[in-house]
Amino acid sequence: MWSFSTPIKKSNIKSLAIGRFDGMHLGHLELCKHLCKNSVLLIILKDENDFLTPNNFRNKIIPIPLVFMSFTKIKHLNAKDFLNLLLSEFNHLEKIVVGYDFKFGKERKWEAKDIYKLCGVKTIIVDEFKKNNQSVHTSMIKTMLKNGLVFQVREYLGRFYSIFASVIKGQGIGSKELFATINLKVKNFFLPKDGVYASIVKFNNKTFHSVTFIGIRSTDEHFSIETHILEDDFNEKVPKEVELVFIDYIRENQKFNDLRLLKAQISKDILQAKQILGKIDER
Repeated sequence: MWSFSTPIKKSNIKSLAIGRFDGMHLGHLELCKHLCKNSVLLIILKDENDFLTPNNFRNKIIPIPLVFMSFTKIKHLNAKDFLNLLLSEFNHLEKIVVGYDFKFGKERKWEAKDIYKLCGVKTIIVDEFKKNNQSVHTSMIKTMLKNGLVFQVREYLGRFYSIFASVIKGQGIGSKELFATINLKVKNFFLPKDGVYASIVKFNNKTFHSVTFIGIRSTDEHFSIETHILEDDFNEKVPKEVELVFIDYIRENQKFNDLRLLKAQISKDILQAKQILGKIDER
């Protein structure tokens, strides 16, 4: 039932925040401000494939130990049984932090205000967090990404959106007839709208400006994620995994039946990406 991101001494835990914490956006970070030194994030996991921050990737954003609990294993519990389960696992718990809209127990019948009534543990209920007069939620951020609004979404994440991807073998056409690319395979991460992006690739503790394509490629009509490093003298050995940071949306995908036309369009994308990235201080 329990899974821990890192070994912890459970008897030392004094406070915890409960939620899904997908994306670790500014609303989530508001909850974390109320945690003490000896704390954990209790993450309730539902069956999903597309996360803004899958599993332990949350720890790349905030260095608080993570405790994972499957929703299917607890959805039958009433509120009292759920809280007793927490207190049996963390028997020195002094504080629970939740959001204003937190609901729990079978059929989500109980609310945040019921926690203290049922178990006597001090409860901090964090108010709705708004930015630009908008309530910050994971679903809102996903909608923005699906609309290609990667530059705007950083206002709600507190950072540019990024994914971690495995490097795979490509067709080989790019280096011979177009532009050399790093071909990527992504698992569990939520992908923004298909299209071409100004981006940054991170690996080996270095950052590289790039232009990235997501979608059905013209050469073989297969889905792909490909990123072209913009540095003329790039000769780094690329590791098996890289971080891809989305900076701004350039354009929608187009189908090309002629490689010369495709190459001409990519050349335009490269120029536009360089202009965008030249204004961004990410290095």
